[in-house]
Amino acid sequence: MASSTGKNGETTDKVGRHYRRFWWVWLIAFCLLVLIVMIIVVYAILPAVGQKELDKTVLNLHSFTILDPSPTSLLLSLNSTITGAGGIAAHARLEPMEVVFFLENHKPIQPFMSLRLPSIKGGDAVPVITTNVTTNITSVPALTEFSALLLGSETLRVAIRGRTTLWAGKLHTKVNYNEAITIKGFNQLKGMEIEEYTLLDQTKQADGSNLAGKVLIPNPTVFEIQMGDVHINMSLNGQTLGNGTIPGLHIRPGNHTYDFRAGVQIAALVPLVTALGSGSSVVLDVRGNGTDINGVSIPWLAGPLSSLDVKVPVKTKE
Repeated sequence: MASSTGKNGETTDKVGRHYRRFWWVWLIAFCLLVLIVMIIVVYAILPAVGQKELDKTVLNLHSFTILDPSPTSLLLSLNSTITGAGGIAAHARLEPMEVVFFLENHKPIQPFMSLRLPSIKGGDAVPVITTNVTTNITSVPALTEFSALLLGSETLRVAIRGRTTLWAGKLHTKVNYNEAITIKGFNQLKGMEIEEYTLLDQTKQADGSNLAGKVLIPNPTVFEIQMGDVHINMSLNGQTLGNGTIPGLHIRPGNHTYDFRAGVQIAALVPLVTALGSGSSVVLDVRGNGTDINGVSIPWLAGPLSSLDVKVPVKTKE
């Protein structure tokens, strides 16, 4: 027993002398181990986990406003919330980022606009709001295609993509923001109706109009769009009636009425008024014929409007 204890004591002394002599080697080894763990966390685990949790979030769009449209730029406002954040994403922060919008199934990907989003903090139902941000149109053909689908479809899918930095405490990593949302479209302006109309003395109107009134335009979407002076062509049972204008159209979500003015051919005006006076059902065929603001045409709105045929009943007077 004494011999065994002596050997153990001698071994302990050797180990102690080793550590006292080579303490700096073990310190370096420990630091290297910590560094390796940190590298694995920062460059492998954090990016993978952060991206996975970010991909689980959902963007909920509450309102999207397009003002001051021009052939090359827009004034955008966005009101939305992000839900579904869990794990790292629930406590992380995203730096401000530039995101692009494009139709989800468009091949190749062709963004039609971009928007700078503010910093986003983790949590439940996190608001993401931007107000009156001027952005350039990245592709007029792509925006025209989007506008056509927005006007003509009941629903459509829009994808959003960006890249930013995710901060989790003092740690950070680059992540991709990828989202695709289903939004309601104008559904070919179904439900549009002329609610009021009045005959005018054409000789006293500067624009030559002989008909004016109010038209109901339903908007089931979250989009508010300044469309400018919208010009329309009207026909009845295949016969041309004339053309009209919905001046300064600023369409908002919900059902709203807007003023219109029209110049109807005299030959067509009499049978039209007769039919309306007899209480007969009258449904006009209306097609867009361009839109402009202060005389400047907005091609990405004008094109989709001109390809949209709308059946517009005229509400009879009681």
